[in-house]
Amino acid sequence: MKPATIRGAAFAVILTVFVGCGKKETDEEATAPPPQGENIVTLTEKNLAQVEIKTEPVSRGNLEMTLKAAGTVTENQNKTARITPTLEGRITRLHFDINDSVKEGDVLALLQTPELLGKPLELKAPIAGIVTERQATVGELAGKETQIYTISDPADLWVVAEVKERDIAAVHLGEKAAFSVLAYPGETFRGTVARIGNRVESASRTLDVRIAVRNEDGRLKPGMFADVEIATTAVKDALIIPDKALQSDEEGWMVFVALNSTKFEKHSVKTGLEQHGRVQVLEGLKEGEKVVTEGSFILKSEMLKGELGEE
Repeated sequence: MKPATIRGAAFAVILTVFVGCGKKETDEEATAPPPQGENIVTLTEKNLAQVEIKTEPVSRGNLEMTLKAAGTVTENQNKTARITPTLEGRITRLHFDINDSVKEGDVLALLQTPELLGKPLELKAPIAGIVTERQATVGELAGKETQIYTISDPADLWVVAEVKERDIAAVHLGEKAAFSVLAYPGETFRGTVARIGNRVESASRTLDVRIAVRNEDGRLKPGMFADVEIATTAVKDALIIPDKALQSDEEGWMVFVALNSTKFEKHSVKTGLEQHGRVQVLEGLKEGEKVVTEGSFILKSEMLKGELGEE
């Protein structure tokens, strides 16, 4: 073989080896994870096929604080009447009993009185409702202070909650309240704060808060104990994110913000009030940024892998 031919064959072999090595390096680069920045995580298509990433935008809103208090179901005193005679006399007739319905103007009882010269004194219902108490019997001598009946409208009740002195500044008229009673476990009833008392009980250091409650089905009864929760607005117009977006690191709390479909940036955040799965963000995020709510743990793991690889 001529020298020129030998040189040409050697060059061809070297070129083939070089091209082959270049192809191998290209294949390895295609399967290797993308490089991670200091606060950036980039996922490959393979990563994205194995994990579900969900995001939600940072939004503005109000956060509520829930106050818990013990309470008691009572009659609505504005829709309750206590029936007493205007003259002394002996009761000769009682027309109604407990749980009977009465209409306004119904004659409830008759009394024999000397002043009416044999004509019976009629005791009439001043309001419509249900007889909740009957406190007299036929033949009994009744004076002007004798309470014979109590009538109340069971469709409108009050729950009187005993709110601690330190919490009362957070309670306002019109705020929503929820409560439960032993008779109906697992069921929640709702009402609205209608009145706030003006005297703190010296022994318990609590103040009465009256909650107006509708009771059309009549299941709630005066005297029932209630566990009350009053929702008060604690923070207005706050930056809010779901609490499941938060991850912890050595600096505190962090979240991942989606820059695009594959690239995510770590943000250290300072948080405030947390309520019902939502968290106030004081520092570290802007309104409208999309935080990762599902899959953030995977992003944290990928970032840690990158940091270990660099070391």
